[in-house]
Amino acid sequence: MKKEKQISVVVPAYNREHLLPRALASIAAQTVHDFDVILVDNNSTDGTLALMERWAAEQPFDVRVLSERRQGAAAARQCGAEAARTPWLRFFDSDDVLVPDHIENILKAIEQNPEAGLIGWPIKLILSPTDCRTGDFVTEDMQYRSLMNGIMGTERWCVRRDVFTRAGGWCLEAGVWDDIELGARMLAQKPAVVKLCDAPQVDAYLQPDSITQGETAANIAAIDRALSRIEATLGPDKAHWTALKRMIVAATTPGDGGEELRRRVLAEAPSHRAVLRFAYAYTRRGGRGIARILRLLRLV
Repeated sequence: MKKEKQISVVVPAYNREHLLPRALASIAAQTVHDFDVILVDNNSTDGTLALMERWAAEQPFDVRVLSERRQGAAAARQCGAEAARTPWLRFFDSDDVLVPDHIENILKAIEQNPEAGLIGWPIKLILSPTDCRTGDFVTEDMQYRSLMNGIMGTERWCVRRDVFTRAGGWCLEAGVWDDIELGARMLAQKPAVVKLCDAPQVDAYLQPDSITQGETAANIAAIDRALSRIEATLGPDKAHWTALKRMIVAATTPGDGGEELRRRVLAEAPSHRAVLRFAYAYTRRGGRGIARILRLLRLV
């Protein structure tokens, strides 16, 4: 009897004809192929869709190619998730690279930890050819660490589909920080969490035109909306966490948008104003790691 596949790898892409071959090659190079692959084109205007279809036809394993007309990373990922037939989901960005035994490691962890609802791992963040950092995954204080340090960034986890579904799936209106927002809702389900290993499992490349927008002066309003969604998930007793994150964003965002956000946070903050002012000033002067410092001092 053929063993049921455990995990689907969902790869969304928008105009990634120039980068997608590297990501797909890392899928083809996996040490096992007992998993589903779902490629989702998100209205590309270059040759991305044709590339997906050619690659799928050339593989000795099953690959499905879908198209999602709703624009945005969340919509493309949700399309792939809804098409998946496996109990586990792994979302993989089209500009990154998997280590060869990544899926094999996940399948072993699933088998060894039947109670697990979420499995995570570190990644290598490649910001430039000369600037590489490790993005860790931790299983303690996860809501705070996800909000402040991005440990629930898309490339750092896979999830049991029922946990994903109960959380409500991807928020199509997010556009910015949609992975961190989804992470907050998934962690609120209190799944059993397993750390896969200490070695980075993905080379994650920073791209200026990423399918998920980053933090810029142009999208500070969208970031603010994402933080409001996260605040609703965390509840009123954690409102000072999102206020702190807003102050860090304000301190690192040039122009009127950052200053306007700073004033509003201080006006609305029910408590912790001295801590928030210090966090802003420290970060504004180029200081790093203020969220971790304040946590160690038990000030947040």
